[in-house]
Amino acid sequence: MTDMNNSLEFILSLFDCISKLKSIRRTGWVESSVRDPESIADHSFGVVFLAAVLADLRGLDVAEVVRMAILHDLPEAVTGDLTPREKQTKIKEVEKIEEEAIRRLFKDAPREVYEKYVSAWRKFSENSTPEARLVKLVDKLEMGLQACKYMEERLDSRLIEIYDSAKNYLEEDRELLEVLKRMLKR
Repeated sequence: MTDMNNSLEFILSLFDCISKLKSIRRTGWVESSVRDPESIADHSFGVVFLAAVLADLRGLDVAEVVRMAILHDLPEAVTGDLTPREKQTKIKEVEKIEEEAIRRLFKDAPREVYEKYVSAWRKFSENSTPEARLVKLVDKLEMGLQACKYMEERLDSRLIEIYDSAKNYLEEDRELLEVLKRMLKR
């Protein structure tokens, strides 16, 4: 196979992964009996968009933030959408599976692309840079904002629990916490 054919196959394998994420519904919303819950891809789009804008506002490396944000739930095409509780009970196993999924997904990419994305994944999973911390915070922010949207339709104790989980996580970033609180007041 030529380099062009390798690149084409790589792009097609990325699309296969993305397609899976479009069809996997977010577990927390399903367990909360939300009618027509968002998919992992829906959530990821929200995270990417919000994280990119916030990175610009905060003077962070937007390209790195976007890479991390698009990667943040990609392994769920392999693992499914695990709840935070499920991830916590088998954290080391999940971390290993997620990193392997990223490596496998980018194995046919040109070397510099592979290194860039695997490095971004590692920084994200280790929460080792301001960009990684922002993406992790925005992941929770988007979840909390979506809980508010679902609570407009139907108030449910499980939705309140998800909102509270996001709110507690955002305690370290007053600005993002305020965004979440304002959404609830709307």
